[in-house]
Amino acid sequence: MRILNATPHPIYFYKEHQVYYDEKQRKYFLEDPKTEPVFVIEPSGVLLNVKVKYSLKEVKDGIPIYIQEVEHLDPVPEDYDIVIVSNLYASYAIKFGIAGIEKLYTISQPVYADKNNPRPIGCLGLDKVKP
Repeated sequence: MRILNATPHPIYFYKEHQVYYDEKQRKYFLEDPKTEPVFVIEPSGVLLNVKVKYSLKEVKDGIPIYIQEVEHLDPVPEDYDIVIVSNLYASYAIKFGIAGIEKLYTISQPVYADKNNPRPIGCLGLDKVKP
């Protein structure tokens, strides 16, 4: 199976026994912050990007309201079985129904190391992008 990590960073995978779910923050955290991932998919060097132009539509009660216009959406490479992309790319791929969407995946169930500064460091798996 050919997998393309079309994001700019490695994707670290953890097992469920390495994490716990914090109900208050609704996030998975490592049991031990020094836990090593069980699997890593390195970035491929091929990035799939979407270029979005934001235009101010109106201001409601002092809050700026923007509309988005896609200027460019990279095509999905054909030579892969799984293509891992950002949520932004996935959402526009769904919106425009691009060819190859059946190959797209995003990370599933992000994992965090620090409850006081929750930044994702990995995930439990992948989610299939559904049109």
